[in-house]
Amino acid sequence: MTLSSDFIKAQALEVGFDICGIAPAGVMPQMLDRFTAWLGCGYHAQMHYMEAHLEMRCNPQLLVEGAQSVICMAVGYKPDRMMQSSVKIAQYAYGEDYHTRIKSMLFALIGRIREQYPDFEAKPCVDTVPISDKLWAAQSGIGWIGRNTLLVTRQCGSYVNLAELVTTMECDRYDSPIENLCGECRKCVTACPNHAITDGVLDANRCNAYNTIENRSESLPEGINLSGYAFGCDCCQLVCPYNAAAESRVHVSDELFAELESLPDADVATFKRAAKHRALSRVKYAQWQRNIKKIISLIYYF
Repeated sequence: MTLSSDFIKAQALEVGFDICGIAPAGVMPQMLDRFTAWLGCGYHAQMHYMEAHLEMRCNPQLLVEGAQSVICMAVGYKPDRMMQSSVKIAQYAYGEDYHTRIKSMLFALIGRIREQYPDFEAKPCVDTVPISDKLWAAQSGIGWIGRNTLLVTRQCGSYVNLAELVTTMECDRYDSPIENLCGECRKCVTACPNHAITDGVLDANRCNAYNTIENRSESLPEGINLSGYAFGCDCCQLVCPYNAAAESRVHVSDELFAELESLPDADVATFKRAAKHRALSRVKYAQWQRNIKKIISLIYYF
C-alpha cells in the first residue's frame, strides 16, 4: 500500500505542525563521513552519547528495519515577546517542554493516518532517538542547514523544533532538498560571542548552549562569554534575517512573562516548580546558579 503524500502533509498541519516534508529512507554516507570528522575534531565536547549509533543517525533503515519513508515535521516556537532581564533563557524553553508536546502531536498524527491506512506503523522520533533531525529535515525539503549549523526554514526561520515518523510504507511522492538560501550572509558567525561557528561547523566547546546545559563542571571555561544566557543561547539566531521575518508562533502571556522575568531571583524550590515540564528541567539548580554567577561576573567586569 502506498501513502498519499498530500494526505500525510494535510494531517500533519491539522495536528499542529507548521511544515511537513517527506524523504525516501536510505543511506547517506557523505553525511556519515562529515559527522565522523566532526567527532574526530572533538567538537562534540563532553557529549559522548553522540558517538553512539553513528551509522543509524544517517541511515533510518538501521533504526526501523525495512524503513521506506521518513516523514519530517517542524513546529515553530518564535514568541511574540522576549525576556528583558539581564539574565535570559533561550526562547525555545519559554513554554512547556517541546519533547512532550511534539510527541503527543506525533501520536495524534499516527492516529489520523491510520484512519485512512489501518496498517500504518511508524516510529515517532523527537530529538532523543538516534536519527539526525536536521539532516532528514533538509533531505525532505523542509529547509536547509544554515551557516549557524541549524535548520533554517522559509516560514519559521531557525526557530523550529523537529520531529520524524519513520515508516516501512512508501509514499506516492517524495520531496527534494532545497538550495541553501544563506547566500553570503555571515551575521550568525559574527554574532557568536565565543567564535564557536566556523564555515558551517560548530565547536560545542565554545558554544553557550552546550556550556550552560550540557557542561556539568562546577565552573565554566575562563574565557566563555554567556552574553546574558543562563540556559541555552539565541545569539546566532537573533541576527538571522529569516528569523526576523518569521511570524510569531507562541504567545507569551503577562503571567508567563512575569514568571520568566523572575527566574534569575528564584530560590531552589521556585526554580524547580518553574522548570517542571519545561526544557529548563535539563539543568539542576546548582548549574543554574553557576551560569548566573558567570553572567554577573562578566557584567561587573565590563
